[in-house]
Amino acid sequence: MVKKKVEEEIVEQISNVNINDLLSKNIYDYGIDILEDRVLADFRDGFKPAQRRILWTARDLKAYPDSKTVKSARITGDCMGKYHPHSSAYGSLVNLVNSDYPVLQGQGNFGDINNGPAAERYTEARISEIGMKCLECMPVADLVPNYGGDLMEPVVIPSRFPNFFVKDCAGIAVGLKCDIPAHNLEEIVEAFKMIIKKGPAATVNDLLKYIKGPDYAYGGKLLSTTAEIAELYKNGEGSLKYECEYTLVPEGNKWLLTITGYCPNFAPESFINKMLEFVKTGDIVYVNDCANKSEKVKLEVLIKNKDFFESKIHKLLIKTCNYRFYAIQRNKSTTLDKDVQVDILVPNMLELMTSWIEWRKEIETKMTKRELELTIDKEYRLKTKESAVQNLSVIKDALEDNNTVNYIVTNLPYLKTLHTTNAKLAKELAEYLMDQKLTSIRKLDLNKLQKELVECQKKTASLNADLADISKVVLRELDKLKVFYKARTLKV
Repeated sequence: MVKKKVEEEIVEQISNVNINDLLSKNIYDYGIDILEDRVLADFRDGFKPAQRRILWTARDLKAYPDSKTVKSARITGDCMGKYHPHSSAYGSLVNLVNSDYPVLQGQGNFGDINNGPAAERYTEARISEIGMKCLECMPVADLVPNYGGDLMEPVVIPSRFPNFFVKDCAGIAVGLKCDIPAHNLEEIVEAFKMIIKKGPAATVNDLLKYIKGPDYAYGGKLLSTTAEIAELYKNGEGSLKYECEYTLVPEGNKWLLTITGYCPNFAPESFINKMLEFVKTGDIVYVNDCANKSEKVKLEVLIKNKDFFESKIHKLLIKTCNYRFYAIQRNKSTTLDKDVQVDILVPNMLELMTSWIEWRKEIETKMTKRELELTIDKEYRLKTKESAVQNLSVIKDALEDNNTVNYIVTNLPYLKTLHTTNAKLAKELAEYLMDQKLTSIRKLDLNKLQKELVECQKKTASLNADLADISKVVLRELDKLKVFYKARTLKV
């Protein structure tokens, strides 16, 4: 009877649903989840969730530039256990190490364009100087609970480094492919400065005065025209054509092809395998990978006939890359059902860069206000100490009074004046003073206190000036990135 009743209840809960509608909804939900939690990077810090959690875990472990490197397996293990990244934790770590502008500094074999990395038990890592630049503004970051609710993690890292714009960002999800090219840091920074100075008047053509096009670590040449680059940046979608960098010189009655730069999408291993097929057919003599630590790209092919290079090999050195500028913007949710609200963006290059600047202004405003509050608090304490040193008898009498705090508030000149405008603060400062020993107050150097107070007041004035023109702060922080500049590798 009980079994029959349960079966009847189950039947009542069953409803007829169109299978196409069900699949469409489920696939859509799955696709959105993939986009938000795995595939797309947030344009502000440039990280996918797994990468952000790896960096956050390295911070948890205090794996700073001046500390010892930590086993990669330790970082990935902690990350998996604490923050549950929805993709390969070690793959994300390797990506952060092997970037042109690495967020993590690796020790050991992290692989290259031809070879994969060693196992995570053999490699070590720590946060790089660039990684520390990303973490400088963490005091004002929005945090949310991790998947277990026992730890906190950042919604987005308030990075001062434009990570999103200098590293390539690619991902494939359900019905959507994201592929954003890497750029040269110096060019990106100079373009940011231009946008700040010109404001809404800035155009994509203005960008091209500073950004020559994508840049990649392994070199090559950009074949596309300035107009084609402009179209990509205007539309946020398009294609660019590249060519490997090479020389072709006669060697006796043969021709020596030397490849010194791999363009994007070029696969050296696949190319070498093709050349080995031509060795078997007798069209080329040999193929030799001569790359070393000083020359990370050097591939030699001895060809019997120049015409064979033109007809069969040259086309293999030319690649086309299709780009789509998709990004996400993660925000702390205002609803109770989720911690993070994600918006999917399809902007062009100028829109992305302008949005990044506006976000940087918000972060620098928060950081400046925080620093100002700390400085003003320090100024109050210094003035209280100054008044105490100048009026030691009040402090001495206070210790003999039954109501010590009230006695100080009403008798110490500085706190007595402050009490008329801010009684609560005056009481807090009196309590702070009473936490100090009389002997320690006597030992305070009045001249040193007054010098420190002057410096504190100068800093307060400077911070207020920064708040009045926060764009200058952003420009100042951009200038500090000069230490990370590198020469352009991809030729245009």
